Amino acid sequence: MAVHEPAPPRPPRRAEIAARIPRGYSPALHLAAPTALGALVLAAAVRLLDAVEAVELLAVPATLLLAFAFEWWAHRSVLHRRAPLLGGLCERHEREHHLAFTADDMALRSARELWLVLMPPYSALLVLALLLPLAAGAGLVFSRDAALLGLATAMAFFVSYEWMHLAYHLPPDSPVYRVPGLARLREHHRRHHDPRLMKRWNFNVTVPVFDVVHGTRWSPRPRSGA
Repeated sequence: MAVHEPAPPRPPRRAEIAARIPRGYSPALHLAAPTALGALVLAAAVRLLDAVEAVELLAVPATLLLAFAFEWWAHRSVLHRRAPLLGGLCERHEREHHLAFTADDMALRSARELWLVLMPPYSALLVLALLLPLAAGAGLVFSRDAALLGLATAMAFFVSYEWMHLAYHLPPDSPVYRVPGLARLREHHRRHHDPRLMKRWNFNVTVPVFDVVHGTRWSPRPRSGA
């Protein structure tokens, strides 16, 4: 595999993109609303559990594995390719997020730039609307408690995705990087922001499980003699 050098600097676009953020935008609300909804769904699902059997606990790792797979697929095939009816998502991701945050300039400069990092404000409701019928189907095929555990895990994954992606766009000296492993995950994502890598490499944002599975995890080779 060829060694990629850092991308050359591109003309500054962040100010132009940030100027399109709605005037009444509230970064705190944008972050708090999906977090609160996710916590509410998680708490409700756990509260409704009744006599969980050991085999039903497998719903948690199974859901996480599916979530990692979906994250990889959606990032690669929707956010970086113009899928039918979903071209606007690719446009927003590549023409806003990737132009505003380059591999050599990843950190937020203001709270308002959360608009360019987090999913659209309605995403949490959309995710919940998609998960509910899936959970109902899982309840019919498996069990009620397995479905509730899957629903709770999926919503927890969604919230974790948002917070982890936000963390990657904090300054590299932020105290959050004292969390073990987070700096390495940030570097995995930072490499994806190289325009020459973004369409082929490092599509997992949370944990690069399916980048490893599909061979799309990229890191520079160590220099000979180093």
